[in-house]
Amino acid sequence: MNCRADIDLILPCYNPPSGWEQKVIRKFKEIQSLFNPVNFHLLIVSDGSKRGYEPEVVAALKNGIPGVQVIDYRPNRGKGYALREAVRQCQSEYIIYTDYDFPYTDSSFRQVINTLLNGADIVVAIRDRNYQKNLPPFRRFLSESSHLCNAVFLRLKIRDTQGGLKGFNRSGKTIFLSTKVNSFLFDTEFIYKAQRKKMNIQAVQSRIRDGLTVSDMGFKVLKREMVNFFSILLSNDLTQF
Repeated sequence: MNCRADIDLILPCYNPPSGWEQKVIRKFKEIQSLFNPVNFHLLIVSDGSKRGYEPEVVAALKNGIPGVQVIDYRPNRGKGYALREAVRQCQSEYIIYTDYDFPYTDSSFRQVINTLLNGADIVVAIRDRNYQKNLPPFRRFLSESSHLCNAVFLRLKIRDTQGGLKGFNRSGKTIFLSTKVNSFLFDTEFIYKAQRKKMNIQAVQSRIRDGLTVSDMGFKVLKREMVNFFSILLSNDLTQF
């Protein structure tokens, strides 16, 4: 990787566990070292957390990562809302977001960066089959169903829209800020709108790091996301960016 670039890296982090800040500091420094000469600017979003952002934790973050931005507001609004709040504050040409535990391998992260710097408007990390095999049964069923719905109803070329690792340039930023969904399906809305606008969207086959566990999804969340899916399908505001 020889291309110099500034990238804003966003980590939404709601109610994190004890000690999370040291893991973020360590991983961020590792990323800076691995992907030199890219210059990363870190933004962390609390999204109305009730714990995990005590004064000593924020102080440790700012001491360990000079220039880090910690964004907080009340009440909790959801991951989509959190990311839009951070994206509005981004100043760099490129933006990447992922989860605070950095679930993807370094190789996958590198592929996303390279594809973005090589001219894609939007880069989407597609999870490999091993990810599906490790899901709880109900979560696997929901994942496969969402892929089918994305293909049949939204006619998306990229079916796996929920990977949790994406990058985009300033053109992609405009599309991202036009999204309305506050919870999980903001990703699907983003890709749907971008495809309708004929953006250059590139998929990168990616791998989740070994040892990570995936939580199951309750029926309350499922009901909410079904409503969100139909709101995306019926959306008529695609030109109002």
